[in-house]
Amino acid sequence: MSQTGHQLHGDGCWHCGEPIPAGVQISASIGGHDRAMCCHGCQTVATLIDQAGLDRYYEFRDALPDRPELKDSEVADFIAWDRTAVLEHYAKPDCDGLYRLSLVLENVHCTACAWLIHRFVGALPGVAEIRVDVSDGRGHILFNPERTPLSTIAARLASLGYRPHLDSPLAGEARNKTERRQMLKYIVVAGLGMMQVMSFALSKYIGAWQGMDEQTERFFLLISMVVAVPVCLYSGQLFYKSAWRTLIQGRMGMDVPVAFAMLLALFSSVFITFFGSGPVYFDSVVMFIFFLLLGRYAVLVARQNAGQLHSALARSLPVQARRLGEDGPEMVTLVELSAGDRVQVGSGETIPADGRIASGSVMVDESLLSGESIPRRRVEGDRVLAGSLVREGQMTLEIEELGQSTTLSGIVRMLDQARTYKPRMALMADRLAAWFVAFVLTGATISGLVWWQIDPAMALPVVLAVLVVSCPCALALGTPVALASAARGFARLGVLISRPDALEKLPQITHVVLDKTGTLTLPEMRIGEARLVGFDDLDKARRLAGRLERVSRHPVATAFARYDDGGAIDQASSTTAAGVSGTIDGVEYRLGKPAFIAEWLGESPIEPGPGQWVALADRNTLLAWFRVDSPLREGAQALVEGLRSSGLEIWLASGDRAENVDRVAAELGIVNVRSACAPADKLALVQRLQAEGARVAMVGDGINDAPVLAGADVSMALAEGADIARTQADLVVTGKGLSRISAAFDLAPRVRRVVRQNLVLSFSYNATALPFAAAGFVPPWLAAIGMSASSLVVVLNAYRLGRNEVTRGEKEERSGPADTRPAPATVPTA
Repeated sequence: MSQTGHQLHGDGCWHCGEPIPAGVQISASIGGHDRAMCCHGCQTVATLIDQAGLDRYYEFRDALPDRPELKDSEVADFIAWDRTAVLEHYAKPDCDGLYRLSLVLENVHCTACAWLIHRFVGALPGVAEIRVDVSDGRGHILFNPERTPLSTIAARLASLGYRPHLDSPLAGEARNKTERRQMLKYIVVAGLGMMQVMSFALSKYIGAWQGMDEQTERFFLLISMVVAVPVCLYSGQLFYKSAWRTLIQGRMGMDVPVAFAMLLALFSSVFITFFGSGPVYFDSVVMFIFFLLLGRYAVLVARQNAGQLHSALARSLPVQARRLGEDGPEMVTLVELSAGDRVQVGSGETIPADGRIASGSVMVDESLLSGESIPRRRVEGDRVLAGSLVREGQMTLEIEELGQSTTLSGIVRMLDQARTYKPRMALMADRLAAWFVAFVLTGATISGLVWWQIDPAMALPVVLAVLVVSCPCALALGTPVALASAARGFARLGVLISRPDALEKLPQITHVVLDKTGTLTLPEMRIGEARLVGFDDLDKARRLAGRLERVSRHPVATAFARYDDGGAIDQASSTTAAGVSGTIDGVEYRLGKPAFIAEWLGESPIEPGPGQWVALADRNTLLAWFRVDSPLREGAQALVEGLRSSGLEIWLASGDRAENVDRVAAELGIVNVRSACAPADKLALVQRLQAEGARVAMVGDGINDAPVLAGADVSMALAEGADIARTQADLVVTGKGLSRISAAFDLAPRVRRVVRQNLVLSFSYNATALPFAAAGFVPPWLAAIGMSASSLVVVLNAYRLGRNEVTRGEKEERSGPADTRPAPATVPTA
């Protein structure tokens, strides 16, 4: 067994390190050696670890687990988790019968815990993947419930001492509060200790000028030590643990010189107090810890603020909903709901699931999901999203998606993924900091040796000053804090970052390829014009068309859905790429393309004008023409103008037919147009532009856009688009407007500038301060202030990114009318 494992448990329990009660003689065989245990719980867990061949866990760990609670029937405690309703609500179906699920785990302290869970739980036959995030204590599992029930996985985790809980919105909030509370405890203790030790030091300094006797001076020295030692050991443990973790992993973290400087100053001062003579640094080391903790607290707050959107989204769902049953409405939890259920949602209530309005009219506030501050009118047939707030009115909602399948859950998962992803800029800063740490330690050693030859009394203060003043905290913190603040700034614009590397690539973009259907235009089509031919009742023509399109799933059917009066239709059928037909009140009708109508009339009717027209006819007569349009999204014109003013070349690539694509291109002033594009054609266009040296961004929303989104240098998808498009995108745009896309292009260069500013500030500070410290001009207390100040400067500089102003186009979009849907223009003609 390694020295590391032995040092952690000392003479206590081999597993948890707690003292062994008197009279207790319990042991377990670990690696062929009998090890003392404090209870049967530790004995059972240790035996499980050893029997699984995972006893190296005791070598890798750098923190002790809590004492496990042994239970006789662990599986029985979690048997309710195997219910279908629980699985549907908390897990998301993947492929091949697999489900993705996140669990909140107790007692996860270090990477050894993650290693043990991965080896022990990952060995179960139904577990395809398990990943543990040590930073937030969550386990992300991909498993097959048919092969291994969730209760079995949970019981195995509990048997190791990592008792699981189904992930809840309050779990992250509780962790954040605990983290802040613990940090504040460290700061308060360090602050009180600093005031006390500084007062003792001040008395000692003043007394030296007034002839203080040796006994009194000795008293102030001892009382300073009594206060400083426990304060430093308690408040500085954050840095000691971090330094130890990086060292046993064979890395040089930024806390290594910090911890070394603290402990060197503290224990050298203790040694001088008892056995030597010369200056002591109790006041300097306590002050150093206090200022350093202030800097870390600022970083913590910035990081948690960047995650506020994630927390707010996760908490936005209600606890229960009012489901309509045979006996009337009843209050049920969200777990009890299923697709197809109908729920009532009234004014002031939050929508519990994705679905369509079955009846009613409401004003919906989607600001949390889309950033649009103006509530929007939603009527029967409109789709609404879970997490939106009903400001006015009442509706009956027919549920389509629940739990992990909602758009809200998809966004939360994407944000989780982004938070665990470390972009190239941050990795580069980490590598630079690691090299700089080695440089600092080498420089401190050389400075100490040189001063030992010149003036031995100056060797220790110079070494301390060099270690403290040149700590690369600002270098290591500047980039990640800037990226976290940038994520918050983008979220305020309504743009969510899935892959932070896009922030570095976005300012380099030269070409933007835009999809048309569902991106520049709304996914719901509208009747732009109606012309009567052999009919004199426009309302009846619309109702007939509405009934016929009831059986169709083509996008054109969405233009007629509002006119479906629910009346009877017989022998209804849909012909792919042609139209629909059916019998209404004994009369056969067709609605579709001219060629489809020609099969009845004997000749193909001539479309009355440009655009996409569909014809309504009976067996003998052409009755009406309907022009179906895809209205432009809010902000489409502002997007194109904004991108063009930034010097970007704009392309429009769509799978729609040429006349529809050309109409949109002409309306928006786009010159480079490609129509009737298959997914492979769009990808080929992007690859051709890239081969010519262009940096290409792609904006899309549909399943057919997934390949080109994956192939572009930077990809943007709309949050209301297809799931596969969102998963391939670097940035996800919430809401229905497009102005925020051009705002993202404006903000990205600021992110790069701030990251570069932080790097320059950090290097400039270290390059300037290090020679002065090595020359003996910087005392340790001034070094502590300088290092902490440099960290605060880069944090505050990065924090500016989270306070970006809304652009003019975004203001116009948000201040638009509450209901912007165009009324269908009708021009009845004979």
